[in-house]
Amino acid sequence: MNRTYTILVPILLILIIAIAEMATAIYTPSLPTVAAHFQISEALTQWTVSINLLGLALSGPIYGPWSDSAGRRTVLRAGMTLFLVGSIFSYLAGTIELLLLARFIQGLGAGVAVVVSFAVVRDLFDEKKSAKVLSFMGMAIALSPGLAPVLGSYIAHHMHWSMCFAVVSMTALGLVILLLTIMPETLSLHERVPLSLKSIGRAYVNVFKNVRFVVLALIPSLMIGSIWAWMAATPVLFIKYLGVPVQHYGYYGFSGVVFYVIGAFMNSKLLNRFDLNSLVMGGLVVCGGSACSLVIAGYSGLEDPMLLQLIEFPFAFGLAFIIPNGTALAFSQVKEGLGASSSLLGSLEMGLGAVGVLLIGTFFDGTITPIASIMLIATLLSWILYWVHRKK
Repeated sequence: MNRTYTILVPILLILIIAIAEMATAIYTPSLPTVAAHFQISEALTQWTVSINLLGLALSGPIYGPWSDSAGRRTVLRAGMTLFLVGSIFSYLAGTIELLLLARFIQGLGAGVAVVVSFAVVRDLFDEKKSAKVLSFMGMAIALSPGLAPVLGSYIAHHMHWSMCFAVVSMTALGLVILLLTIMPETLSLHERVPLSLKSIGRAYVNVFKNVRFVVLALIPSLMIGSIWAWMAATPVLFIKYLGVPVQHYGYYGFSGVVFYVIGAFMNSKLLNRFDLNSLVMGGLVVCGGSACSLVIAGYSGLEDPMLLQLIEFPFAFGLAFIIPNGTALAFSQVKEGLGASSSLLGSLEMGLGAVGVLLIGTFFDGTITPIASIMLIATLLSWILYWVHRKK
């Protein structure tokens, strides 16, 4: 593959990941409005976020082996087309039941984004280069849900909340067209494996036998789960309980993403000086300090949204060292069955994201305390997994 494609393909993958991530978060500022519109509880409204992540998690195990057999391009086209269909139906949904179904379909399609994109990167680049590319993809993964509430806040204030899905649908249509016209195939014919239930089962058995991969994959997945808890709950906390105007909320979320981007930029520079393990450890230390501070703030009764967001900034910064480097470390343990490994990683990330949202929907009490507690627990579990990995 020529140099032009090694530049264009990552850009296209970043755009695909970005819209898949935006679709989950773009209408989070509208959650209080959606609850009032359908006359339902806040917990049920948050299900429209978690069911989308559940669709992402469930579809991942299919896309990986399928892409190992049919090729990355074919599967990306199919998944993004399904994502487009789910986005259109989300826009048209007139009841909460139809919205939940549409969001689930949207999530099933969006599952292709991270899973197959990770596999494409490993098709094209070695471990060190993969870490750098994944770092930029990590920016998209964090920046998109951060930008999405800014856009969603504007739409919710000036238009109807359902217009969020109209924007996603139009963007998805453009990406499907690009996949049909310029996306090359990155998996050669001799590297493909026959697709069957037996081969899929064997692939996943081999993945789970790779204990190092599973342990390392859980680290970024847990941290992603914790940040989804933050993103699902803070719109309700800030807007409903702390009095932030809906049109201003997006800027709070985006400010945290700025720190992730700063961290990702620093990470790309530090990769030339430090090994991946050291960078992951540094990120865990920073995230742990931030999560502890948020827990203390919660128990102290702090209710200033600006101060709470300020305390969260180091957590966002630390994630930029954990997610891409932890992912690259996990893939460095994979010698074969890359598609299945990508599927498991993607499913873990989105599945634990759904768990984070469900937990916050269950325990949210109108304060920062349950959100901070989930973030701290995820960080502590990641610490334990890191030390298990280092001792093996």
